[in-house]
Amino acid sequence: MPVPEEMKTFFDKRSKQYDDHIRNSVASFRDIYALIADPIAATAEPVTILDIGCGTGLELEAVLRKAPNARITGIDLSPKMLECLREKYRDRLGQVTLVEGSYLEYPFSKNVYDYVISVMTLHHLLPDRKRAFYRNMRKALKHGGAYIEADYIVTQEKERQMRERFEGLRERHRDIEDGSHHIDIPMSLETQEHVLLDAGFARVDVLWSGKDAAVFVAHLPLHEF
Repeated sequence: MPVPEEMKTFFDKRSKQYDDHIRNSVASFRDIYALIADPIAATAEPVTILDIGCGTGLELEAVLRKAPNARITGIDLSPKMLECLREKYRDRLGQVTLVEGSYLEYPFSKNVYDYVISVMTLHHLLPDRKRAFYRNMRKALKHGGAYIEADYIVTQEKERQMRERFEGLRERHRDIEDGSHHIDIPMSLETQEHVLLDAGFARVDVLWSGKDAAVFVAHLPLHEF
């Protein structure tokens, strides 16, 4: 079995074809990318939004319809994907800040964002790393903010099988960690909800669930500051 590509290399190579690939390969594409903005209140205010693994910004079209004056920070490992986003939203660059880097390592400030969104990016992480990431996102949100995610979701049995496959790859290739290479290790919806709650979110609402994807929103505790 060939060694999986490192994450940055994988997406750099595919940046030009990425949008078409997602449109053609993600079931219920239109539903998923519209619903990611559903929990965002319609407003003309400059709400602050963090887009995790923003890629080419496919999700921003729906976000900007709900909050046209939003101040958006996007972070992604791939400079070529970010180039595509800049070109696509060249008329919006005054309200978009892009960060080239890892959202697993970036030092996010506390109490900054009204919303954090992520779309089809976190299914390369195991529960422990995902839990730590969610704790950081919880801290980055303002009081009353919400974390919104759409991602690849599988059955509990397939979750187990794909995690075993990942562990086998890691045994053969010691440089592989979850999130370092393009390897799918998606969770079941049950595990996903558990990890978010364990990270300190008070409630998780599933907005939509299909055969192999789901859209959900996690809310902060009422006392969170």
